[in-house]
Amino acid sequence: MPHQTGSDNLDFLDGYLFRTMVQILNSEGADPAGFYNYYKARVEQVGTALSPYDRMLVDYVDAKFDRQNRRIVHGGTGLGTLPCALAFSGYTVAGVEQDMARLRTAGRVHGALAEAWPAAAERYVLIGGEFPTVLADTPWMTPETVLIFTNCVATWSEDLAARLMASLSTCGDVILDVRLFGQSRDTPEERQMLIGQFEAQGLVALPIAESTPGAFYYHLQPRQIIP
Repeated sequence: MPHQTGSDNLDFLDGYLFRTMVQILNSEGADPAGFYNYYKARVEQVGTALSPYDRMLVDYVDAKFDRQNRRIVHGGTGLGTLPCALAFSGYTVAGVEQDMARLRTAGRVHGALAEAWPAAAERYVLIGGEFPTVLADTPWMTPETVLIFTNCVATWSEDLAARLMASLSTCGDVILDVRLFGQSRDTPEERQMLIGQFEAQGLVALPIAESTPGAFYYHLQPRQIIP
């Protein structure tokens, strides 16, 4: 079956993954399954597996990057809904998660994807461990990689934050929400300070106009490859 492109083709996948998430939440409970408040609210209040920014990112990646030569890494993948959607759309994807409860549940979500769409599941690799250490010196961290961060507001140590910042230059493109990268940055001044840190590393930060309400996604690229 050929891959489906664009977020408009994700409705059936969304419903299928949502039913899987409901079953896991009801059988295990929010905290043991790694849902915590975030995914619990996604199920009980939003009623979808894919978030609005998942869909926006699928459309953005689809418009910008080819499937043959580019691979995707989602750092802090949670339950892996975005990698599922990207793999369904034909991309080769790695989802990295260090929280063991979430990793185990992401494995169940990946298994559900494999039952219905085995070819898509083969394009998605779930990796347990701390980013970027777990991917150091692997083919996942090269100029062909598109690195994506979404909702990453866990407090990082200074050492981890420094290693994460250094890892950005390893990849050809980085997409992230400057409001939710490492900590919550709710003011324009805080977000601009982070953008300045990216620029000091030789990266150009371009705002993504399609960002969903309340999100501030940017596309980072090494300065020398900008036309």
